[in-house]
Amino acid sequence: MKTTATCQFKGMENNNAKIDINELKQAIKISELAVHLGIAIDKNKKALCVFHQEKTPSLSFDDEKRIFKCFGCGEKGDCIDLFEKVKGVSKKQAIEYLSKLAGLNNVALLEPKEKKINNSCEIYEALVGFCGKEYKARFDVESFNYLVGEKRGFDESTIQKFKLFCIQDYKKADEFLKNGFSLEDLKNAGLMSENGNLVFYKHKIIVPFFKDGKIIFLQGRRIDDEKPKYFNLKSEIPLFNADALKDMKSGNKIYICEAVFDAMILEQNGYRAVATIGTNGFKAEMADLFRGLDVVLAFDNDKSGEEAMKKIAEFFYEKGQRIKMKKLPDGIKDITEFFNKNNNQLI
Repeated sequence: MKTTATCQFKGMENNNAKIDINELKQAIKISELAVHLGIAIDKNKKALCVFHQEKTPSLSFDDEKRIFKCFGCGEKGDCIDLFEKVKGVSKKQAIEYLSKLAGLNNVALLEPKEKKINNSCEIYEALVGFCGKEYKARFDVESFNYLVGEKRGFDESTIQKFKLFCIQDYKKADEFLKNGFSLEDLKNAGLMSENGNLVFYKHKIIVPFFKDGKIIFLQGRRIDDEKPKYFNLKSEIPLFNADALKDMKSGNKIYICEAVFDAMILEQNGYRAVATIGTNGFKAEMADLFRGLDVVLAFDNDKSGEEAMKKIAEFFYEKGQRIKMKKLPDGIKDITEFFNKNNNQLI
């Protein structure tokens, strides 16, 4: 016997209404839905993919099968998936509004009354997804070469591990966020300025900060020589790579660095490391996170770096924990330069 997939939820005119999912998918012509969503389709029912950057159309729409598929990035699905991903809403919202569309004639696509809940982690994850699911699709050539070049020296595995990404098209990213979330939530997440503009305008390389596997903070990095080099969201700044502390045992060595890229290069070379944001980013209460560990401070080889290490060392001494301070060789400005120039063994 053939079964019928149904979905029941509140929020429709009839609160007891059941939606036949299969019937809904058959009622929506996916190419017409794409046009409603602002996707420009050619005569072959193809379009430039909205899920990754490309120059040749690879996003295809099949009205007979009622599906879409991008032959570039692999994104695929039905009408519900398309609406959900492009509009940045939940599956429940997508089903509700597509069902309204299917039941009315000659009516423009309805906009959701509510946007996503105020959850900054969801917003950050959505931005990462928009910028590219596959890590190579997340970067333009210039940004990728900056990360793997002599200045940074990252392996591709390191770029994947820390889920770095790049805002390649500022305007599209700005529009994507505003279409999927309320301006109030975007401001609360720190991504929008008071004027309602995406804050990462010049700082196109984005570094996610994770806690328990969720993105809780973002930092932007310029790749030119202009300053400020970094742009941090206006919220409490956590430690970078703090999840590294979760699986460490008493006596294990951990490095505390001044910048995120220094922590990454340490991890790439087989060391465990976290990073503060600048010389004043480490707070006294953070010392409790390192109890029982062999802590090594490895800040920049300058006066401010030296003073910061002494200040942080006091936080640990007050709690009865002794630590080490790594002195870099003369002429070496930071940990990244240390590894990229000689790969000597750290102590």
